[in-house]
Amino acid sequence: MTSQVSAESWVKVASIASVRIRPRRAAAAKACAAIVIALVAAVSLAASARMASCASAGGRLHEIGAAADAPARPLPKGVSVPRYSPGPMPYHPGQELIYQASWIGIPAAGGKVVLNASHGDPALLIAEIWVNTNRLTDKLYRMRDYLREDFSASSLKPNEMNIRQNEGRRHDTFNVTFDHRDHVVTLVKHGPRGQQIRKFLSYNPSGPVSGAMMALSQPLEAGDSLSFDAFSGTTRYVFELKVIKRERIGTPLGEFDAFRIVPSVTYLSDGKINDEVHETTLWVSADARRLPLRVESAVFIGSIRIDLVKVIDDSAARSAER
Repeated sequence: MTSQVSAESWVKVASIASVRIRPRRAAAAKACAAIVIALVAAVSLAASARMASCASAGGRLHEIGAAADAPARPLPKGVSVPRYSPGPMPYHPGQELIYQASWIGIPAAGGKVVLNASHGDPALLIAEIWVNTNRLTDKLYRMRDYLREDFSASSLKPNEMNIRQNEGRRHDTFNVTFDHRDHVVTLVKHGPRGQQIRKFLSYNPSGPVSGAMMALSQPLEAGDSLSFDAFSGTTRYVFELKVIKRERIGTPLGEFDAFRIVPSVTYLSDGKINDEVHETTLWVSADARRLPLRVESAVFIGSIRIDLVKVIDDSAARSAER
């Protein structure tokens, strides 16, 4: 779930990208990458997820090839997350959310979130996310990312997650499995350096999409705060969502009563939490649909905005046809 993490931790991808590009392009590359990062955040909380990155909020991820039988790492002492039960589900199979991201008003990227039922197992839901930079941004920093998460339709417990990360010259794949019996989450990365394996001990794990849906299914009111133990790519992060207030906002889809939510990261398994992106804010519709409408983040130059621009509901269309 990730708006919070995307805007804060993914901005590091921008700085990594900037050192690969000639100095005169560095600022633009960093800004464009930050836009895409925040888009991922919005898309995550959008009923369906947060994209993974192999860069943590503190800097480059330290590549550690752990043995397959290495012990699972628990959360540090003093860090804990509550257990939530699913409330009314705001989303259902057949829905699709379309997002557009811009930096100081300049279009830079697009994203799509799709939720479907599993054909092989009716007890599972499948969420898929695509994030693509546009042609202009491609010249500075090209991103073609894909995420799929399978999770229980009844409990929202994550089952498995797969990620394809194609950013600039990086081409990596990630696989995350959740063993709820032994409470072990296994993260495997396949890349140019071979295979890296990490294991974590977690009693309340969340994936990007399953965590987002759990949060949005809860009764939200001003003053509420929710915390989650989430996994993505090769990183574990604990984040908090604070509901600040309820307000009226205008969006490409019209005017909405919405909850203003401020996310923050309280723990990262790798790196340090930084403040390269400030004032990240998420707006979620205050009706039963719980639509993630907008994400805004102030960055080193200007701000980035991700807007929900279209909602497609194939199940409603099929029902109308019948």
